[in-house]
Amino acid sequence: MHLLLPPSEGKARGGRGRPLRDRLGDDPLGEARRRTIDALLDLVGGDPGAAAAALLLPAGMAAVALATDADVLDARTMPALRRYAGVVYDGLALDTLTAAEQRLALRSTFVFSGLFGVVRGDEPIPDYRVPAKAVLPGIGVAGTFWRPILTEVLATTLRRGLVVDLRSSDYAAMWRPNRADADRVLAVRVLSPTPRGGHAVISYTSKLAKGRVAAALVRRRAAGRPVASVDDVAAAWADCGGLDCVPTAGGVDLYTT
Repeated sequence: MHLLLPPSEGKARGGRGRPLRDRLGDDPLGEARRRTIDALLDLVGGDPGAAAAALLLPAGMAAVALATDADVLDARTMPALRRYAGVVYDGLALDTLTAAEQRLALRSTFVFSGLFGVVRGDEPIPDYRVPAKAVLPGIGVAGTFWRPILTEVLATTLRRGLVVDLRSSDYAAMWRPNRADADRVLAVRVLSPTPRGGHAVISYTSKLAKGRVAAALVRRRAAGRPVASVDDVAAAWADCGGLDCVPTAGGVDLYTT
C-alpha cells in the first residue's frame, strides 16, 4: 500500500534531525534536489520582492518564509509526516495512531514537494516554502521540472501494491502513472453536499476527509486486513464515518455527510 499526499503550507517548526547540508547524498533524487535547493538559495539571496512573487508568498508572511528558505540547508529536520501540519495532516492525526500504525504510516506515505520532488513520510526534512507552482531560477516551474524525474524514479518506488492518490491537482500533475501501472492507482476525490443542492469538492472538508481516510487505511493495513482494491478503500471510508464510495474511471469518489 502506498498513500500519495500533498504537502501543506503550514509546517511544524524546529526539529532534532541533522541538517540537509550534512546528508544530502546520492539517492535517486539527490542531484535534482541539489539543483532546486541551489536555485532556491539563489532566489532568496536576491531581491526580496521578486523572490516572494516567484514563491507565491502572501505579503504578510513573505519575510519569515524567505528567511526560512534561506536556512534550508542548515535548519534542523524532522520526519516529513510530522513536519507537514495542514488540514490533511490534522485529519491523519499521526499522534493518535498506535506505535505500530505510526511506523506503517511513516513508511507508506509519500508527500509531493516543489523543493524535494517527493519524500517518504519518515524522511527528515527542514521547514521550507516552495509550492509546486513556484518559479525557480534556471529551473522554471518547480512542478514541471520534477515531472520527468518522478516518472522515472517512482516507476521503481511504487512498483507493487495499491497506490491511493490523495493529492491535490497541482501535485497530481507532478506524476501520472503509466499505462502498465494505472490499474493499481486510485485517485480519490471527496464530494460534499452544497447549499444549492448536489455535491462538489469543498476544500477544507475534502482535505480533512483525505487525511482521515489515509489514517483509516493505515489502521486497516496494520490490523492485517487488505488494502488492495476499491472495496478495501470503501471499507476504510466507512470505518471513518464516510458515506458512499463510487468507483470512477481511474479512481473513486467518496461522499461526506
